[in-house]
Amino acid sequence: MKNFLIGLFILGLTSSAFAQDDIVFKAKLKKEQVPTVVLESVDVDFPGFVVEEFAALPIEYVEEDVYVNDDFDYDDVDTYQISLTGKGKTLIATYNSEGKLLNTVENLKNVAPPAAISKALAQEYPGWVISKDSYHMSHYIHGKEKERYRFTMTKDGKKKHIYTDAEGKMLNRSKRM
Repeated sequence: MKNFLIGLFILGLTSSAFAQDDIVFKAKLKKEQVPTVVLESVDVDFPGFVVEEFAALPIEYVEEDVYVNDDFDYDDVDTYQISLTGKGKTLIATYNSEGKLLNTVENLKNVAPPAAISKALAQEYPGWVISKDSYHMSHYIHGKEKERYRFTMTKDGKKKHIYTDAEGKMLNRSKRM
């Protein structure tokens, strides 16, 4: 449950990062302020990518709940967000202070979703179209990758946010219409 809540929280922060230059719960860092183990992990996990920005996510875990630490101190940072570009992609990777990759978020611009997802969306939402760029999200739990996609779809002036897994299974539908 803790990993699920952390993943949702980080997902919210990272997906917002594509829409804004500065978000409330993110503090820009210099490379020297990021632990060496995190920098080494980035080099191993994303060879050929260039780091655009380092940031600290001042969050705390109390039992299974995630809280934003509004009394931010650089010495208390446990989570780092790294913005990267390379290989025709822009993505954000989130690491813990031990250099473990927690998740990645990639903004897909003008890219068709995988065939299984396209088919599932067409079956579930006939006549609806993907109206906005999508997000491909990966969350890593105990060494296993869980892929998620987010789509904004429209039809007749109505709007929905749809989440799917990599096979096209519908995970969550927004209540906004």
